[in-house]
Amino acid sequence: MIKSCTRLARSFLKTISHFISDKQAIAAVEFALILPILLFTYIGTAEVSRLIIMDRRLAVVAGSVGDLVARANGSLQNKILQDYFAAAEFTMAPYPAATLKQVVTGVFVDKKGKAKVYWSKGYNGGSTYAKDSYVPLPPEMSEQSKNKFLIIGEATTQWQPIVDFIFQSGFTLEKTYYYRPRFDAQININ
Repeated sequence: MIKSCTRLARSFLKTISHFISDKQAIAAVEFALILPILLFTYIGTAEVSRLIIMDRRLAVVAGSVGDLVARANGSLQNKILQDYFAAAEFTMAPYPAATLKQVVTGVFVDKKGKAKVYWSKGYNGGSTYAKDSYVPLPPEMSEQSKNKFLIIGEATTQWQPIVDFIFQSGFTLEKTYYYRPRFDAQININ
């Protein structure tokens, strides 16, 4: 009985040492272990890259429309403003512009630093401000713009992930830019 147990133990140890010394499939096993981590990293990097690019394009939309309005000399036709909004949608390509909402607002900052709305125009469902309401400004902008007219360009859009196991749901991206009129005068929309 002892001989058979010893033989069995030797056979088991020989089999184990054979598995330990055999290196033919070790790369396949290592690859199988690391593959989920590699896929998670690759897809996560792609999603974050999409998010950053979309955020930058949204910044260009909000900034360019506000800047174009600030270049007007005294007044701007509403049709031209609508053309600016429509043209800015192409900046989002190849990302969808269906959820892109834009707003441009003309405000006058009084001597106390409060910004009173003179007019506000939206595009594609952008939420406009009521005439004669007050818009909060960042403290630096409020201080620098006392007794001056300002243009506020805003854009928002929804970001949705392609694969939902990295990011579980989308969220809203927002950008706001402030411009002084180039001719240092109030700009009206006709």
